[in-house]
Amino acid sequence: MQEKNITDIIEKYSDMVYRIALTRCGCIENAEDVFQEVFIKYSQKRPNFKNEEHEKAWIIRVTINLSKNVNNLNWNKKVVTLDENIAFETQEQSNIFSVVCELPQNYKTVIYLLYYEGYKVNEIAKLMKKSEGTIKTWLYRAREILKTKLEGGFENE
Repeated sequence: MQEKNITDIIEKYSDMVYRIALTRCGCIENAEDVFQEVFIKYSQKRPNFKNEEHEKAWIIRVTINLSKNVNNLNWNKKVVTLDENIAFETQEQSNIFSVVCELPQNYKTVIYLLYYEGYKVNEIAKLMKKSEGTIKTWLYRAREILKTKLEGGFENE
């Protein structure tokens, strides 16, 4: 695959990287740090990819790993969860995002990769270096939590 300009890479993957980092880190500052680190790593390594899907998978994997590193820092465990307003097209999207942010780390990631990035279970398993059974379990549990919280939340309105 032809080598690309870093600006093109940032433009192409910035939304995806930021959303993954935000859902995994839970706060804007850490997500921004991860965002920067992902593209610094890309710039420094200049990996050679077979195709665009391989490139995208590499960027997702690096984002997940860097998010995990940020979350494992001792000082970071005292960070307050995301409470800033993010603009959404509808109130329903805002409600769903809030509930997704409350999910455990791995559940958030599989929900994002499945529904927002369009990956299949077997592809998510490879990206997260887990078995397909584990990914299916996480998806099932995440959906159950979302279903319970979202149905309960909408009944009160």
